[in-house]
Amino acid sequence: MLMDSRTPAEPLLDEAPPPQPPRRVSSLSEIAESIFAHLPSPHRRRTRTSGAGASPKLGTLAVLAVVFFNVSGGPLGSEQLIAYGGPGFGLCALVGFAALFSLPQALVTAELSSAFPDNGGYSLWVQAAFGDFWAVQESYWSWFSGVVDSALYPVLLYTSATHLIGGLPLNSGAAEGNATAALSLASLGKGDFPDEARATLWSCLGDEDKSCGAEYLYRLLLLLAFTAPNCLSSALVGRGLVGLGLFVMSPYLALVVAALPRARPANFRLRPTKFKPAAMVSVAYWSLSGFDSVSTFAGEVEAPHRTLPRALLCGCLLMVVCYVLPLTAGVLADEEWAHWKDGSLTHVAQLVGGRWLGGWVLASSALSNWGLFSSELLEDSFQLLGMAEAGLAPRFFAVRHPRLGTPLLAILFQLAILSALIGFDFESIMCIDNFFSAAAATLEFAAAVQLRRRRPAMSRPFRIPCGTAGVAALVALPIVIALFVCVSTAMETRATLTIIVVGLAFGLLLYLPLWLRS
Repeated sequence: MLMDSRTPAEPLLDEAPPPQPPRRVSSLSEIAESIFAHLPSPHRRRTRTSGAGASPKLGTLAVLAVVFFNVSGGPLGSEQLIAYGGPGFGLCALVGFAALFSLPQALVTAELSSAFPDNGGYSLWVQAAFGDFWAVQESYWSWFSGVVDSALYPVLLYTSATHLIGGLPLNSGAAEGNATAALSLASLGKGDFPDEARATLWSCLGDEDKSCGAEYLYRLLLLLAFTAPNCLSSALVGRGLVGLGLFVMSPYLALVVAALPRARPANFRLRPTKFKPAAMVSVAYWSLSGFDSVSTFAGEVEAPHRTLPRALLCGCLLMVVCYVLPLTAGVLADEEWAHWKDGSLTHVAQLVGGRWLGGWVLASSALSNWGLFSSELLEDSFQLLGMAEAGLAPRFFAVRHPRLGTPLLAILFQLAILSALIGFDFESIMCIDNFFSAAAATLEFAAAVQLRRRRPAMSRPFRIPCGTAGVAALVALPIVIALFVCVSTAMETRATLTIIVVGLAFGLLLYLPLWLRS
Protein backbone atom coordinates (compact mmCIF):
# COMPACT_ATOMS: atom_id res chain seq x y z
CA MET A 1 0.00 0.00 0.00
CA LEU A 2 2.86 2.34 0.81
CA MET A 3 5.87 3.06 -1.34
CA ASP A 4 9.49 4.10 -0.85
CA SER A 5 11.55 4.81 -3.94
CA ARG A 6 14.70 6.04 -2.16
CA THR A 7 17.97 4.33 -2.79
CA PRO A 8 20.02 2.80 0.03
CA ALA A 9 22.20 5.89 -0.06
CA GLU A 10 19.25 8.00 1.07
CA PRO A 11 18.31 6.63 4.48
CA LEU A 12 15.18 7.79 6.17
CA LEU A 13 15.95 9.11 9.62
CA ASP A 14 13.75 8.73 12.69
CA GLU A 15 13.43 12.50 13.01
CA ALA A 16 10.58 13.83 10.88
CA PRO A 17 11.71 16.44 8.34
CA PRO A 18 10.42 20.00 8.69
CA PRO A 19 7.01 20.47 7.07
CA GLN A 20 7.10 21.56 3.44
CA PRO A 21 4.33 23.27 1.51
CA PRO A 22 2.20 20.94 -0.60
CA ARG A 23 3.39 20.63 -4.17
CA ARG A 24 2.45 18.98 -7.42
CA VAL A 25 4.26 15.83 -8.43
CA SER A 26 5.15 14.32 -11.75
CA SER A 27 5.89 10.70 -10.93
CA LEU A 28 4.90 7.93 -8.60
CA SER A 29 8.35 7.95 -7.04
CA GLU A 30 7.66 11.45 -5.67
CA ILE A 31 4.35 10.23 -4.29
CA ALA A 32 6.19 7.40 -2.56
CA GLU A 33 8.79 9.80 -1.16
CA SER A 34 6.12 12.10 0.22
CA ILE A 35 4.16 9.26 1.80
CA PHE A 36 7.15 7.65 3.47
CA ALA A 37 8.55 10.98 4.65
CA HIS A 38 5.56 11.31 6.98
CA LEU A 39 5.31 7.80 8.34
CA PRO A 40 6.02 7.43 12.07
CA SER A 41 9.40 5.92 12.78
CA PRO A 42 8.23 2.30 13.31
CA HIS A 43 7.07 2.23 9.68
CA ARG A 44 10.05 4.01 8.13
CA ARG A 45 13.35 2.64 7.01
CA ARG A 46 16.08 3.76 9.37
CA THR A 47 19.74 4.32 8.72
CA ARG A 48 21.41 0.95 8.50
CA THR A 49 24.85 0.83 9.98
CA SER A 50 26.93 -1.89 11.46
CA GLY A 51 27.55 -2.25 15.12
CA ALA A 52 25.44 -1.39 18.14
CA GLY A 53 23.62 1.44 16.40
CA ALA A 54 22.10 -0.80 13.72
CA SER A 55 18.34 -1.14 13.89
CA PRO A 56 17.03 -4.67 14.53
CA LYS A 57 15.62 -6.59 11.58
CA LEU A 58 12.55 -8.82 11.56
CA GLY A 59 13.27 -12.54 11.62
CA THR A 60 11.13 -15.45 10.46
CA LEU A 61 9.04 -15.73 13.65
CA ALA A 62 8.28 -12.00 13.76
CA VAL A 63 7.29 -11.93 10.07
CA LEU A 64 5.13 -15.00 10.64
CA ALA A 65 3.33 -13.16 13.45
CA VAL A 66 2.74 -10.16 11.18
CA VAL A 67 1.38 -12.50 8.48
CA PHE A 68 -0.98 -14.02 11.04
CA PHE A 69 -2.46 -10.67 12.05
CA ASN A 70 -2.67 -9.32 8.51
CA VAL A 71 -4.32 -12.42 7.06
CA SER A 72 -6.30 -13.84 9.95
CA GLY A 73 -5.99 -12.67 13.54
CA GLY A 74 -8.03 -15.72 14.57
CA PRO A 75 -10.91 -17.79 13.18
CA LEU A 76 -13.70 -15.44 14.28
CA GLY A 77 -15.63 -14.25 11.23
CA SER A 78 -15.13 -17.43 9.20
CA GLU A 79 -18.13 -19.28 10.68
CA GLN A 80 -20.39 -18.51 7.72
CA LEU A 81 -18.26 -20.78 5.53
CA ILE A 82 -19.89 -23.66 7.39
CA ALA A 83 -23.38 -22.14 7.42
CA TYR A 84 -23.30 -21.46 3.66
CA GLY A 85 -21.87 -24.77 2.47
CA GLY A 86 -22.09 -27.32 5.25
CA PRO A 87 -19.16 -28.76 7.23
CA GLY A 88 -17.67 -31.06 4.60
CA PHE A 89 -17.93 -28.71 1.64
CA GLY A 90 -17.07 -25.63 3.71
CA LEU A 91 -13.88 -27.10 5.18
CA CYS A 92 -12.81 -28.52 1.81
CA ALA A 93 -13.42 -25.12 0.23
CA LEU A 94 -11.25 -23.53 2.91
CA VAL A 95 -8.34 -25.90 2.30
CA GLY A 96 -8.79 -25.69 -1.47
CA PHE A 97 -8.78 -21.90 -1.43
CA ALA A 98 -5.56 -21.90 0.58
CA ALA A 99 -3.91 -24.17 -2.00
CA LEU A 100 -5.27 -22.44 -5.11
CA PHE A 101 -5.10 -18.78 -4.06
CA SER A 102 -3.17 -18.22 -0.82
CA LEU A 103 -0.16 -20.36 -1.79
CA PRO A 104 0.32 -18.67 -5.22
CA GLN A 105 -0.08 -15.25 -3.55
CA ALA A 106 2.58 -16.19 -0.98
CA LEU A 107 4.97 -17.44 -3.69
CA VAL A 108 4.52 -14.32 -5.85
CA THR A 109 5.04 -12.12 -2.78
CA ALA A 110 8.22 -14.01 -1.86
CA GLU A 111 9.69 -13.70 -5.37
CA LEU A 112 8.87 -10.04 -5.97
CA SER A 113 9.79 -8.97 -2.43
CA SER A 114 13.22 -10.48 -2.96
CA ALA A 115 13.46 -8.62 -6.29
CA PHE A 116 12.28 -5.35 -4.64
CA PRO A 117 13.70 -5.75 -1.11
CA ASP A 118 12.54 -2.39 0.14
CA ASN A 119 9.51 -0.78 1.73
CA GLY A 120 6.85 -0.18 -0.88
CA GLY A 121 5.87 -3.66 -1.90
CA TYR A 122 3.18 -4.34 -4.44
CA SER A 123 2.87 -0.71 -5.56
CA LEU A 124 6.48 -0.85 -6.75
CA TRP A 125 5.82 -4.13 -8.59
CA VAL A 126 2.83 -2.67 -10.44
CA GLN A 127 4.70 0.53 -11.27
CA ALA A 128 7.61 -1.43 -12.74
CA ALA A 129 5.26 -3.66 -14.74
CA PHE A 130 2.51 -1.29 -15.92
CA GLY A 131 3.52 2.30 -15.15
CA ASP A 132 2.28 5.10 -12.96
CA PHE A 133 -1.46 4.99 -13.74
CA TRP A 134 -1.97 1.43 -12.55
CA ALA A 135 0.42 1.93 -9.64
CA VAL A 136 -1.71 4.83 -8.41
CA GLN A 137 -4.83 2.67 -8.74
CA GLU A 138 -3.09 -0.17 -6.89
CA SER A 139 -2.13 2.18 -4.05
CA TYR A 140 -5.59 3.74 -3.84
CA TRP A 141 -7.48 0.43 -4.04
CA SER A 142 -5.31 -0.95 -1.26
CA TRP A 143 -5.89 2.17 0.86
CA PHE A 144 -9.65 2.09 0.33
CA SER A 145 -9.78 -1.63 1.03
CA GLY A 146 -7.89 -0.99 4.27
CA VAL A 147 -10.33 1.71 5.38
CA VAL A 148 -13.33 -0.50 4.64
CA ASP A 149 -11.64 -3.45 6.33
CA SER A 150 -11.30 -1.34 9.48
CA ALA A 151 -15.11 -1.11 9.67
CA LEU A 152 -15.37 -4.88 10.03
CA TYR A 153 -13.70 -5.07 13.43
CA PRO A 154 -16.17 -3.06 15.57
CA VAL A 155 -19.04 -4.87 13.82
CA LEU A 156 -17.44 -8.27 14.34
CA LEU A 157 -16.70 -7.60 18.00
CA TYR A 158 -20.25 -6.37 18.63
CA THR A 159 -21.79 -9.37 16.90
CA SER A 160 -19.54 -11.70 18.89
CA ALA A 161 -20.62 -10.03 22.12
CA THR A 162 -24.30 -10.56 21.27
CA HIS A 163 -23.68 -14.31 21.18
CA LEU A 164 -22.31 -14.19 24.71
CA ILE A 165 -23.99 -11.30 26.51
CA GLY A 166 -27.76 -11.33 26.78
CA GLY A 167 -29.72 -8.11 26.38
CA LEU A 168 -27.66 -6.54 23.61
CA PRO A 169 -29.81 -5.52 20.63
CA LEU A 170 -29.06 -7.35 17.40
CA ASN A 171 -30.62 -6.50 14.05
CA SER A 172 -30.83 -10.09 12.83
CA GLY A 173 -32.70 -9.39 9.61
CA ALA A 174 -34.95 -11.59 7.53
CA ALA A 175 -33.26 -14.77 8.67
CA GLU A 176 -34.79 -14.17 12.11
CA GLY A 177 -38.16 -13.11 10.77
CA ASN A 178 -37.72 -9.39 11.40
CA ALA A 179 -40.09 -7.94 8.83
CA THR A 180 -38.82 -4.40 9.20
CA ALA A 181 -35.19 -5.35 8.77
CA ALA A 182 -36.06 -7.51 5.79
CA LEU A 183 -36.81 -4.28 3.92
CA SER A 184 -33.26 -3.17 4.61
CA LEU A 185 -32.33 -1.68 1.25
CA ALA A 186 -35.76 -0.80 -0.03
CA SER A 187 -34.90 2.87 -0.06
CA LEU A 188 -32.25 2.17 -2.68
CA GLY A 189 -34.66 0.39 -4.97
CA LYS A 190 -34.91 -3.20 -6.13
CA GLY A 191 -33.00 -4.93 -8.86
CA ASP A 192 -31.37 -8.18 -9.83
CA PHE A 193 -29.44 -8.42 -6.59
CA PRO A 194 -29.84 -11.79 -4.84
CA ASP A 195 -29.42 -10.48 -1.31
CA GLU A 196 -31.16 -7.11 -1.73
CA ALA A 197 -33.25 -7.73 1.38
CA ARG A 198 -30.30 -8.13 3.72
CA ALA A 199 -30.69 -6.10 6.89
CA THR A 200 -28.78 -2.89 7.52
CA LEU A 201 -29.20 -0.50 10.40
CA TRP A 202 -29.75 2.55 8.19
CA SER A 203 -33.10 1.25 6.94
CA CYS A 204 -34.70 0.90 10.36
CA LEU A 205 -33.21 3.70 12.46
CA GLY A 206 -36.47 5.69 12.27
CA ASP A 207 -38.77 2.81 13.21
CA GLU A 208 -40.67 2.58 16.48
CA ASP A 209 -38.49 -0.36 17.42
CA LYS A 210 -35.44 1.29 18.97
CA SER A 211 -33.19 -1.79 18.71
CA CYS A 212 -31.56 -0.59 15.47
CA GLY A 213 -30.66 2.75 16.97
CA ALA A 214 -29.31 1.11 20.10
CA GLU A 215 -27.22 -1.34 18.07
CA TYR A 216 -25.75 1.46 15.95
CA LEU A 217 -24.90 3.40 19.10
CA TYR A 218 -23.04 0.40 20.55
CA ARG A 219 -21.12 -0.07 17.30
CA LEU A 220 -20.29 3.64 17.18
CA LEU A 221 -18.99 3.58 20.76
CA LEU A 222 -16.74 0.64 19.88
CA LEU A 223 -15.53 2.51 16.80
CA LEU A 224 -14.69 5.61 18.85
CA ALA A 225 -12.91 3.52 21.49
CA PHE A 226 -10.88 1.78 18.78
CA THR A 227 -10.00 5.11 17.12
CA ALA A 228 -9.03 7.11 20.22
CA PRO A 229 -5.48 5.70 20.63
CA ASN A 230 -4.61 6.66 17.04
CA CYS A 231 -5.66 10.24 17.73
CA LEU A 232 -3.49 10.40 20.84
CA SER A 233 -0.31 8.79 19.55
CA SER A 234 1.15 7.57 16.27
CA ALA A 235 3.85 5.57 18.04
CA LEU A 236 1.66 2.52 18.63
CA VAL A 237 3.94 -0.23 17.42
CA GLY A 238 3.02 -3.86 17.00
CA ARG A 239 5.75 -5.17 19.26
CA GLY A 240 5.19 -8.49 20.92
CA LEU A 241 2.98 -9.80 18.11
CA VAL A 242 4.24 -13.32 18.71
CA GLY A 243 2.96 -13.29 22.30
CA LEU A 244 -0.27 -11.59 21.25
CA GLY A 245 -0.83 -14.24 18.59
CA LEU A 246 -0.42 -17.00 21.17
CA PHE A 247 -2.91 -15.26 23.46
CA VAL A 248 -5.42 -14.82 20.64
CA MET A 249 -5.31 -18.48 19.61
CA SER A 250 -5.10 -20.02 23.10
CA PRO A 251 -8.87 -19.97 23.82
CA TYR A 252 -9.54 -21.72 20.50
CA LEU A 253 -7.13 -24.48 21.48
CA ALA A 254 -9.10 -24.78 24.73
CA LEU A 255 -12.32 -24.87 22.69
CA VAL A 256 -11.01 -27.78 20.61
CA VAL A 257 -10.12 -29.75 23.75
CA ALA A 258 -13.41 -28.92 25.51
CA ALA A 259 -15.44 -29.93 22.44
CA LEU A 260 -14.03 -33.48 22.27
CA PRO A 261 -16.32 -34.97 24.98
CA ARG A 262 -19.37 -33.45 23.24
CA ALA A 263 -18.36 -34.51 19.73
CA ARG A 264 -21.18 -35.87 17.58
CA PRO A 265 -19.90 -37.03 14.17
CA ALA A 266 -23.52 -37.12 12.95
CA ASN A 267 -23.46 -33.32 12.86
CA PHE A 268 -21.29 -33.54 9.74
CA ARG A 269 -24.12 -35.26 7.86
CA LEU A 270 -26.59 -32.41 8.37
CA ARG A 271 -27.30 -30.14 5.41
CA PRO A 272 -27.15 -26.34 5.27
CA THR A 273 -30.47 -24.50 5.17
CA LYS A 274 -29.35 -22.53 2.10
CA PHE A 275 -26.37 -23.35 -0.12
CA LYS A 276 -24.54 -20.12 -1.11
CA PRO A 277 -21.32 -20.89 -3.01
CA ALA A 278 -20.62 -17.29 -4.08
CA ALA A 279 -20.88 -16.08 -0.50
CA MET A 280 -18.57 -18.92 0.55
CA VAL A 281 -15.89 -17.73 -1.87
CA SER A 282 -16.21 -14.19 -0.48
CA VAL A 283 -15.78 -15.39 3.12
CA ALA A 284 -12.87 -17.64 2.13
CA TYR A 285 -11.20 -14.75 0.31
CA TRP A 286 -11.54 -12.46 3.33
CA SER A 287 -10.23 -15.20 5.63
CA LEU A 288 -7.22 -16.30 3.56
CA SER A 289 -6.00 -13.31 1.51
CA GLY A 290 -3.47 -10.66 2.47
CA PHE A 291 -0.14 -12.47 2.28
CA ASP A 292 1.08 -9.68 0.00
CA SER A 293 0.94 -7.22 2.91
CA VAL A 294 4.40 -8.23 4.15
CA SER A 295 5.91 -6.79 0.96
CA THR A 296 5.29 -3.25 2.25
CA PHE A 297 8.01 -3.64 4.90
CA ALA A 298 10.43 -5.91 3.03
CA GLY A 299 13.19 -3.40 3.80
CA GLU A 300 12.83 -4.17 7.50
CA VAL A 301 13.26 -7.95 7.08
CA GLU A 302 16.51 -9.76 7.71
CA ALA A 303 17.66 -11.56 4.53
CA PRO A 304 14.23 -11.23 2.86
CA HIS A 305 15.09 -13.78 0.15
CA ARG A 306 15.27 -16.43 2.90
CA THR A 307 13.03 -15.07 5.66
CA LEU A 308 9.98 -14.16 3.58
CA PRO A 309 9.57 -17.51 1.76
CA ARG A 310 9.85 -19.39 5.06
CA ALA A 311 7.42 -17.13 6.89
CA LEU A 312 4.91 -17.00 4.03
CA LEU A 313 4.83 -20.74 3.39
CA CYS A 314 4.60 -21.51 7.11
CA GLY A 315 1.88 -18.86 7.29
CA CYS A 316 -0.22 -20.66 4.67
CA LEU A 317 -0.12 -23.86 6.73
CA LEU A 318 -0.73 -22.00 10.00
CA MET A 319 -3.80 -20.21 8.62
CA VAL A 320 -5.41 -23.48 7.52
CA VAL A 321 -4.82 -25.08 10.92
CA CYS A 322 -6.12 -21.98 12.76
CA TYR A 323 -9.39 -22.17 10.85
CA VAL A 324 -9.95 -25.90 10.38
CA LEU A 325 -9.44 -27.05 13.97
CA PRO A 326 -11.84 -24.62 15.74
CA LEU A 327 -14.48 -24.88 12.99
CA THR A 328 -14.34 -28.68 13.01
CA ALA A 329 -14.60 -28.77 16.80
CA GLY A 330 -17.50 -26.34 16.68
CA VAL A 331 -19.41 -28.44 14.14
CA LEU A 332 -18.91 -31.60 16.19
CA ALA A 333 -20.22 -29.90 19.33
CA ASP A 334 -23.02 -27.71 17.92
CA GLU A 335 -25.71 -29.25 15.74
CA GLU A 336 -27.08 -25.75 15.03
CA TRP A 337 -24.11 -24.84 12.82
CA ALA A 338 -26.52 -24.08 9.94
CA HIS A 339 -27.49 -20.90 11.81
CA TRP A 340 -23.93 -19.73 12.47
CA LYS A 341 -23.10 -16.10 11.77
CA ASP A 342 -19.94 -14.08 12.13
CA GLY A 343 -18.85 -14.41 15.77
CA SER A 344 -20.77 -17.63 16.50
CA LEU A 345 -17.64 -19.33 17.85
CA THR A 346 -18.14 -17.34 21.07
CA HIS A 347 -21.46 -19.15 21.49
CA VAL A 348 -19.81 -22.50 20.74
CA ALA A 349 -17.11 -21.76 23.31
CA GLN A 350 -19.74 -21.02 25.94
CA LEU A 351 -21.64 -24.15 24.94
CA VAL A 352 -18.69 -26.50 25.45
CA GLY A 353 -16.78 -24.71 28.20
CA GLY A 354 -19.18 -22.40 30.00
CA ARG A 355 -19.18 -18.63 30.26
CA TRP A 356 -15.52 -18.52 31.27
CA LEU A 357 -14.43 -19.96 27.91
CA GLY A 358 -16.92 -17.80 26.02
CA GLY A 359 -15.58 -14.76 27.83
CA TRP A 360 -12.00 -15.81 27.05
CA VAL A 361 -12.80 -16.07 23.34
CA LEU A 362 -14.52 -12.68 23.45
CA ALA A 363 -11.56 -11.09 25.28
CA SER A 364 -9.08 -12.46 22.74
CA SER A 365 -11.36 -11.24 19.95
CA ALA A 366 -11.49 -7.74 21.46
CA LEU A 367 -7.71 -7.54 21.72
CA SER A 368 -7.18 -8.98 18.24
CA ASN A 369 -9.79 -6.72 16.63
CA TRP A 370 -8.40 -3.63 18.31
CA GLY A 371 -4.88 -4.49 17.19
CA LEU A 372 -6.00 -5.11 13.61
CA PHE A 373 -8.09 -1.93 13.54
CA SER A 374 -5.45 0.28 15.14
CA SER A 375 -2.60 -0.82 12.89
CA GLU A 376 -4.78 -0.54 9.76
CA LEU A 377 -6.03 2.94 10.69
CA LEU A 378 -2.51 4.10 11.53
CA GLU A 379 -1.16 2.99 8.15
CA ASP A 380 -4.11 4.36 6.18
CA SER A 381 -4.03 7.73 7.98
CA PHE A 382 -0.38 8.35 7.22
CA GLN A 383 -0.84 7.25 3.62
CA LEU A 384 -3.62 9.83 3.24
CA LEU A 385 -1.37 12.47 4.83
CA GLY A 386 1.40 11.64 2.37
CA MET A 387 -1.01 11.78 -0.57
CA ALA A 388 -2.07 15.26 0.59
CA GLU A 389 1.56 16.39 0.73
CA ALA A 390 2.04 14.97 -2.78
CA GLY A 391 -0.92 16.96 -4.10
CA LEU A 392 -3.12 13.89 -4.68
CA ALA A 393 -5.57 14.69 -1.88
CA PRO A 394 -6.93 17.92 -0.38
CA ARG A 395 -4.19 19.81 1.43
CA PHE A 396 -5.99 19.93 4.77
CA PHE A 397 -5.39 16.18 5.19
CA ALA A 398 -1.70 17.02 5.70
CA VAL A 399 -2.50 18.95 8.92
CA ARG A 400 -1.10 17.40 12.11
CA HIS A 401 -2.21 18.03 15.66
CA PRO A 402 0.17 20.78 16.92
CA ARG A 403 1.07 18.94 20.13
CA LEU A 404 0.45 15.25 19.48
CA GLY A 405 1.77 15.21 15.91
CA THR A 406 -1.00 12.89 14.73
CA PRO A 407 -2.70 13.34 11.31
CA LEU A 408 -5.91 14.25 13.07
CA LEU A 409 -7.92 15.42 10.06
CA ALA A 410 -7.01 12.30 8.08
CA ILE A 411 -8.11 10.14 11.02
CA LEU A 412 -11.36 12.06 11.47
CA PHE A 413 -12.10 11.82 7.73
CA GLN A 414 -11.70 8.05 7.86
CA LEU A 415 -13.75 7.97 11.07
CA ALA A 416 -16.61 9.65 9.18
CA ILE A 417 -16.42 6.98 6.46
CA LEU A 418 -16.32 4.24 9.07
CA SER A 419 -19.28 5.73 10.94
CA ALA A 420 -21.36 5.22 7.80
CA LEU A 421 -20.00 1.76 7.03
CA ILE A 422 -20.72 0.28 10.48
CA GLY A 423 -24.41 0.76 9.73
CA PHE A 424 -24.12 -2.07 7.22
CA ASP A 425 -24.00 -5.72 8.16
CA PHE A 426 -20.74 -7.64 8.34
CA GLU A 427 -21.21 -9.32 4.95
CA SER A 428 -21.91 -6.09 3.06
CA ILE A 429 -18.81 -4.43 4.51
CA MET A 430 -16.79 -7.52 3.66
CA CYS A 431 -18.04 -7.38 0.04
CA ILE A 432 -16.78 -3.81 -0.45
CA ASP A 433 -13.48 -4.69 1.22
CA ASN A 434 -13.07 -7.83 -0.90
CA PHE A 435 -13.80 -6.03 -4.18
CA PHE A 436 -10.97 -3.53 -3.85
CA SER A 437 -8.61 -6.07 -2.32
CA ALA A 438 -9.29 -8.57 -5.12
CA ALA A 439 -8.88 -5.86 -7.78
CA ALA A 440 -5.48 -4.97 -6.31
CA ALA A 441 -4.49 -8.65 -6.11
CA THR A 442 -5.35 -9.09 -9.79
CA LEU A 443 -2.88 -6.35 -10.70
CA GLU A 444 -0.21 -7.95 -8.50
CA PHE A 445 -0.57 -11.39 -10.12
CA ALA A 446 -0.48 -9.81 -13.58
CA ALA A 447 2.62 -7.82 -12.59
CA ALA A 448 4.44 -11.03 -11.66
CA VAL A 449 3.94 -12.39 -15.19
CA GLN A 450 4.70 -9.07 -16.88
CA LEU A 451 7.96 -8.65 -14.98
CA ARG A 452 9.03 -12.18 -15.97
CA ARG A 453 8.40 -11.15 -19.59
CA ARG A 454 9.85 -7.63 -19.55
CA ARG A 455 12.68 -8.12 -17.06
CA PRO A 456 13.74 -11.75 -17.24
CA ALA A 457 17.30 -10.90 -16.12
CA MET A 458 16.19 -8.94 -13.05
CA SER A 459 17.75 -10.26 -9.87
CA ARG A 460 15.36 -12.53 -8.00
CA PRO A 461 17.21 -14.06 -5.01
CA PHE A 462 14.10 -16.17 -4.40
CA ARG A 463 12.59 -17.40 -7.64
CA ILE A 464 9.50 -19.50 -8.14
CA PRO A 465 11.01 -22.68 -9.64
CA CYS A 466 9.40 -22.41 -13.06
CA GLY A 467 9.60 -20.31 -16.20
CA THR A 468 7.39 -17.48 -17.37
CA ALA A 469 4.76 -19.89 -18.68
CA GLY A 470 4.79 -21.70 -15.36
CA VAL A 471 4.26 -18.47 -13.42
CA ALA A 472 1.41 -17.55 -15.77
CA ALA A 473 -0.19 -20.94 -15.14
CA LEU A 474 0.34 -20.55 -11.38
CA VAL A 475 -1.48 -17.20 -11.21
CA ALA A 476 -4.16 -17.92 -13.82
CA LEU A 477 -6.61 -19.50 -11.38
CA PRO A 478 -5.99 -16.92 -8.63
CA ILE A 479 -6.75 -14.17 -11.17
CA VAL A 480 -9.98 -15.94 -12.11
CA ILE A 481 -10.87 -16.26 -8.42
CA ALA A 482 -10.08 -12.59 -7.79
CA LEU A 483 -12.19 -11.47 -10.76
CA PHE A 484 -15.04 -13.72 -9.60
CA VAL A 485 -14.82 -12.10 -6.16
CA CYS A 486 -14.97 -8.65 -7.80
CA VAL A 487 -18.07 -9.51 -9.84
CA SER A 488 -19.93 -11.40 -7.11
CA THR A 489 -19.26 -8.78 -4.42
CA ALA A 490 -20.20 -5.90 -6.72
CA MET A 491 -23.54 -7.56 -7.44
CA GLU A 492 -24.26 -8.43 -3.81
CA THR A 493 -26.59 -5.47 -3.19
CA ARG A 494 -27.35 -2.18 -4.86
CA ALA A 495 -25.78 -0.37 -1.91
CA THR A 496 -22.45 -2.18 -2.22
CA LEU A 497 -22.43 -1.61 -6.00
CA THR A 498 -23.02 2.12 -5.52
CA ILE A 499 -20.14 2.43 -3.05
CA ILE A 500 -17.83 0.41 -5.32
CA VAL A 501 -18.61 2.55 -8.40
CA VAL A 502 -18.06 5.77 -6.46
CA GLY A 503 -14.81 4.36 -5.05
CA LEU A 504 -13.50 3.41 -8.50
CA ALA A 505 -14.36 6.85 -9.89
CA PHE A 506 -12.48 8.54 -7.07
CA GLY A 507 -9.41 6.44 -7.90
CA LEU A 508 -9.47 7.73 -11.46
CA LEU A 509 -9.60 11.31 -10.20
CA LEU A 510 -6.49 10.70 -8.11
CA TYR A 511 -4.45 10.17 -11.29
CA LEU A 512 -5.65 13.46 -12.77
CA PRO A 513 -2.77 15.57 -11.32
CA LEU A 514 -0.19 13.21 -12.87
CA TRP A 515 -2.03 13.17 -16.20
CA LEU A 516 -2.26 16.97 -16.33
CA ARG A 517 1.42 17.24 -15.47
CA SER A 518 2.40 14.87 -18.27
